[in-house]
Parts: sequence; structure tokens; C-alpha cells
Amino acid sequence: MDKLQKNLWFDTFWKEYPKKVGKKQCKTYWSKLKLTVDKFTIIMDSLVNQNVLRAKYTQSGIWYPNPPDPIRWLKHERWEDELPPIDIKNINQVYKKPQYKNYDER
Repeated sequence: MDKLQKNLWFDTFWKEYPKKVGKKQCKTYWSKLKLTVDKFTIIMDSLVNQNVLRAKYTQSGIWYPNPPDPIRWLKHERWEDELPPIDIKNINQVYKKPQYKNYDER
């Protein structure tokens, strides 16, 4: 794997990742990954699927956790996470975003 290809793949990853923090640290870690075409495809497919799931949940008013920093996502190999099924119609089985009030109810 040549350095130019790894840099192009990182740029693709960075454009797709929703949280833009720690780019230099993330790029350094990326350069140490043993990437193949298959592994890069798996990483990107998983990232896209996680972004789609997050968007669908958010549009439906369902709470979904914020994405971790990209370096943490890579170090913990979050592309291997199993995603819950998208079942927006059956909304009673998932958590809704809490509604905070501006006063104390005590």
C-alpha cells in the first residue's frame, strides 16, 4: 500500500466522518493501520451505515448518541459495531430524546 493511496483514503474517511476534531492525530493513527482495499471498503460502508442510522433516528425524534472522536472510532474499531435495526414505525421500543425544562420540579 503506497502512501499516496493511504492519504487519499484518509481524505475520503475524513470527509465522511461527522465529527471534525483531532485531524492530525487521526491521520497519524490512520497511517499505521494495515489497510487493504477490502478493509477500507468495510470501514467506509460501516461509517456510511452509521451516519444513515443516526440521521434517520434524529429525523424521527429518537435519541441517538453523538459520534465519538474519529481517533477513538478508529482505535476501537467501531466499524465492527453491530447496528440496531431501523424500525422507525415501532417508535415505542426506543428511547425518545428527553425534554428538559428550565425550572426545578422539586
